[in-house]
Amino acid sequence: MSTAGVEFGIVAALPREVAALVRGWRAASVQGLPSFECGNAVLVCAGTGIARAQLAAKAMVEKSSPKILISIGFAGSCSAEFVPGAIIVPASVVEFATGKSLATAFGRGCLVTVDKVAGPGLKRCSAARFGAQIVDMEAAGVASIAADFGKEFLAIKAISDGASDDLSFLEGFVRPEGFATGRFIAHIAMHPMLWGRVARLQRGSKLAVSALHAAVAECLADPQAFREKHSAVLVKH
Repeated sequence: MSTAGVEFGIVAALPREVAALVRGWRAASVQGLPSFECGNAVLVCAGTGIARAQLAAKAMVEKSSPKILISIGFAGSCSAEFVPGAIIVPASVVEFATGKSLATAFGRGCLVTVDKVAGPGLKRCSAARFGAQIVDMEAAGVASIAADFGKEFLAIKAISDGASDDLSFLEGFVRPEGFATGRFIAHIAMHPMLWGRVARLQRGSKLAVSALHAAVAECLADPQAFREKHSAVLVKH
């Protein structure tokens, strides 16, 4: 199947975030990165961070020339108002390191892309400096490529961790190429004081996966209805 001129070019971070979504899609590859094709959509799993997201988005544009680039995945909440399982489609994306802001095709609120796993302090700082509702690690990279190539850009994010959740225990295991699962399991096995925090994150991630898959499927099935819905309100869980 040729993917030239597809409607949607979707960039995710990790395969585990989209495994159920792409079940039944055709497996492919974009510059060695795992990708999946179905109808008028192509999805590539870029890995973690802005640089990886930029490389994947650029490769997708050059190969498939999608009309709209979409950054999907998990995000951390900056407000107690939005809890795990909530979907936010932001109107703007800001790169924390530079303060550069880019508008999306539609949405409400602000997403800030940070360069590390965000704990409560970084979430509060993102909210205070930029008015962020959520933080992630990839959206600004995809947005910058969309701007460079004159493409529409959209972000669909599912909250996996709340504003007060401290994810600092994940530092050292989040790599550009993905999450070091084996090392992490070995680490937490020796640190039972982390088990409660891990269980909480697992519950949040499960809610986020379900909500993300439903939102992306909704967008692909009826883009206009999705635009109208998310141009009106921020969606709470």
